[in-house]
Amino acid sequence: MIFVAHKDKPREKALEILSRVETGAFADSFLDQARQTFNARDSAFILELVYGTLRNRTLLDWTLNQFSTQPLAKTDSWTRNILRLGAYQMLFLDKVPVSAAVNTAVDLAKDHGNKSSYVNGLLRNLDRKRASIVGPGPDDPVKKLSILHSHPDWLVMRWVKRFGEETTEKLLRENNRPAPLIVRTNTLKTTRDRLKASLETEGAAAVETIYSTVGLEIISSPGLRSLTAYAQGWFMVQDEAAQLIGLMLGPRPGETVLDACAAPGGKATHLAELMENRGTVIALENDPGRLGRIRENSSRLGITIISPVQGDAMKFQGRFDKVLIDAPCSGLGVLRRHPDGRWNKNERTISERAILQRGILENCTSLLKPGGTLVYATCTTEPEENEEVINSFLAKHNEFTQEDPQQFLPASTARLIDDKGFFRTFPNEPAMDGFFGVRLVRKHS
Repeated sequence: MIFVAHKDKPREKALEILSRVETGAFADSFLDQARQTFNARDSAFILELVYGTLRNRTLLDWTLNQFSTQPLAKTDSWTRNILRLGAYQMLFLDKVPVSAAVNTAVDLAKDHGNKSSYVNGLLRNLDRKRASIVGPGPDDPVKKLSILHSHPDWLVMRWVKRFGEETTEKLLRENNRPAPLIVRTNTLKTTRDRLKASLETEGAAAVETIYSTVGLEIISSPGLRSLTAYAQGWFMVQDEAAQLIGLMLGPRPGETVLDACAAPGGKATHLAELMENRGTVIALENDPGRLGRIRENSSRLGITIISPVQGDAMKFQGRFDKVLIDAPCSGLGVLRRHPDGRWNKNERTISERAILQRGILENCTSLLKPGGTLVYATCTTEPEENEEVINSFLAKHNEFTQEDPQQFLPASTARLIDDKGFFRTFPNEPAMDGFFGVRLVRKHS
């Protein structure tokens, strides 16, 4: 895709990413590329434009359609996303003057879509008549929630059936808030108190996490990579819920452990820290291009027991004391971090992932020594990928038992474990990523 040089390159980059997302691409890799090209201020603006537009896409379309001579769905992708970008700035960003939002949108339309007059007229009409914007009616609760909180109908319908309208609206609202920035203390090198003090001496503000005893939420910072603690390998960025998954496995020094779906290495490095950097962690990853991330993170943290290995978790062979499966999933528990996920996934994604998860679980459980432990985890919210996978497996394998993970977790997490021993942060704790986890033990005989 070739772009003409443009005076407003951050907005043009945001437009490029939004257009790619609409064809099924994921935004993260393009945002990473943008950070390498743009300075910190422009990179932050691009992130705000992309994620803000994606988090409000249905509401923006609903609003724009009230003032358009034709439905947005009938125009081309470039024009549609130019209008969304402009409307997002006008309706949600107080610090961006309306004139700047409209004029830059018109400039973009001259280079992409060739409908600058339409864009100019629609956005100026929106500005003049914004007081007359009408919200969706109450007759169809699913449609109303879908529009107001910009989630696909099929997902809203699923959650309303399971949780009811009130809880679903709370979950949707949480999904549209920026995810907190959480780091995990590298206990091989420091303590949480020392890390917090170090961050604060360099201008960062942090508070202790509620559930993880080694986590800190970064409230503000001059940039994590610029901090001395980052260069020294004192922390790793990892959501609090993900930190609890590593604890559930309870690895011990000297053991041989498999992280079956390891990249970028967050959980593998946590396991190594819990093992006091003694033993072996095989970090298995099917994509060879992602092995470098595991090596980079291990090196920075000063971890030497991790061996990155390229391989398929459905076919890999070996013998292990403990196995962690952070299974490939639909990712519906991390939509606040990846708002593009709500637009490039569907119900078929859930069933397809469930087939893959069952295959990985079948193979990886065969790799456990007698008395060995396996933790199966996902960052999705749907029973087909979580409880149903485990219940189906246990119905066929009486050599495994399900074990209560509470003994390996802080006491504060008791509310996150149900009476069947399933750990879940969704919907119990929407302030964290939506994770599911279960601990399985292979019998000795």
